[in-house]
Amino acid sequence: MECNRNRWKSTFVLWGVLIMNDRFFIHKITVYHTEDDEIFTRLHFDKVYFRHNKKTNLVDKGLQEGSTGSITIPTTEKLDVFTNDYIVEGTVEDEFDLSTLQEKYQIFKVVSVDDNRKGGLPHYKIGVSE
Repeated sequence: MECNRNRWKSTFVLWGVLIMNDRFFIHKITVYHTEDDEIFTRLHFDKVYFRHNKKTNLVDKGLQEGSTGSITIPTTEKLDVFTNDYIVEGTVEDEFDLSTLQEKYQIFKVVSVDDNRKGGLPHYKIGVSE
């Protein structure tokens, strides 16, 4: 058994197979997935990595604040996550109503979905924006 614990890497080599390091995948998310913009289904994911980027832009009317982020979901399964879906950090049981959810939670819209299931570290990388 070989274990590579280089602090700059977030992977382990175990019996010749790369696996992601569990200490980074501590977040939970809820995805509100839609097929037709009217009916939303909830998908819950545990053990994901959610990196937030807070930013402030200077626009002609003053400052505009916003957040972006990237979410890594380690999996070999096909996921039903697409652009125009919405994501909330944590496990949420509320039905989808955008204005109600925005009052209670920070809501992110999916802007990109990268299927990286091929190779040694199969995962999806999801780009989100507030």
